Amino acid sequence: MHRGIKSQDAALREAPSRESPRRDVLFSDADLDRLTKSTFVERVDFHPAIDSTNRRAQELARNRLPAGPVLILTESQTAGRGRGANHWWADSGALTLTLLLDTGLPQRRLPQASLTVGLAVCEALEEMGAPSPMQLKWPNDVYCRRRKLSGILIELPTADPRRLAIGIGINVNNSLSRAPQELQATAIALCDVAGHPFPLTDVLIAVLNRLQHRLESIGCRDDELRTMWRERCLLTNRTVQVDLGTRTVSGRCRGINDEGALVIETPTGLEPCYAGTVTLF
Repeated sequence: MHRGIKSQDAALREAPSRESPRRDVLFSDADLDRLTKSTFVERVDFHPAIDSTNRRAQELARNRLPAGPVLILTESQTAGRGRGANHWWADSGALTLTLLLDTGLPQRRLPQASLTVGLAVCEALEEMGAPSPMQLKWPNDVYCRRRKLSGILIELPTADPRRLAIGIGINVNNSLSRAPQELQATAIALCDVAGHPFPLTDVLIAVLNRLQHRLESIGCRDDELRTMWRERCLLTNRTVQVDLGTRTVSGRCRGINDEGALVIETPTGLEPCYAGTVTLF
């Protein structure tokens, strides 16, 4: 079983450039071995540094490799993306990854998939001893103490839309005291909340195992998933503003409907938002 997917499908780790500064190693070879032995991931595509794990997932899908669940993992992401034009900031100690897999989910299920991934992250972090409750900020963020702890970006690879590229960034040991000033009031890291660092590989294994369990629930345990989304919804009963791209919807959030849409009570009635960005809440 190949754990690294390189041009010659050989090396597990990419050798750092001689010009690159020396970095602390966050994932040893033994850690990478554990990922394929302890989770449903069949291959690990590891990079000490990369521009974007989601971009790499698109590349792998375009090359039709490989077939099983692939974890694209990095210690340093230089051009991480969020929804739209947003960028993901991550210092050393964050978990930054993309899971490429064939779920068989139709495109109409993507709002549910995004919330389900967020739910899995919440549950995994609580299992690791993170403060509870973790909350979901529709459509793709995990919040703790009203600040962003994790971001999720789900994409359909254009070359193979049967697969999902599930990008996840989690602030674990990257203390926000090192973040840009504008982020310190809106984001948070596990180590800042708990007062101690967490073993990154253990956190990653917990996330992957909960993710497998929850993704398998879509379509067969939908009522349970919907209850969980609604219980953790950060926006329920708040006055919100949602940017839909071509227009903006404002009103009081009435929760999440069965399809995963955010329901906004407006002066003209209830409006479900299936995609968009919450700009005010």
